[in-house]
Amino acid sequence: MPVKININKNAVAAKVMGAFEKTLPVISEEILNDCNQYVKWDTGMLAQSSYIHSDFKHGVLIWETPYARRQYWEIKTAYTDVNPGARWKWAHYAKSKHMAKWERQEQALMKKNL
Repeated sequence: MPVKININKNAVAAKVMGAFEKTLPVISEEILNDCNQYVKWDTGMLAQSSYIHSDFKHGVLIWETPYARRQYWEIKTAYTDVNPGARWKWAHYAKSKHMAKWERQEQALMKKNL
């Protein structure tokens, strides 16, 4: 006896997008927190700027100071910073250290939100 299954693709897509829209801000903020562990720290403005200028809802992380780009790409002096965890290219470093954790958290959040 044949079995016929009808799948409403639009409903499935809407449910997945809804879960994604709930998950993205949470995981974006977690990623930013992990990245900021490795940010150079003088006055703290570089890390603080990331909370002000990032768009968690859309998964966009931004460090917005006049010197952020230069500190990230050009100045390799993190070893002299007051933050002992400071690294040059801090987001890349955080990704190399935390990517597996971020993936697990994202999968758990998506499952919860579905």
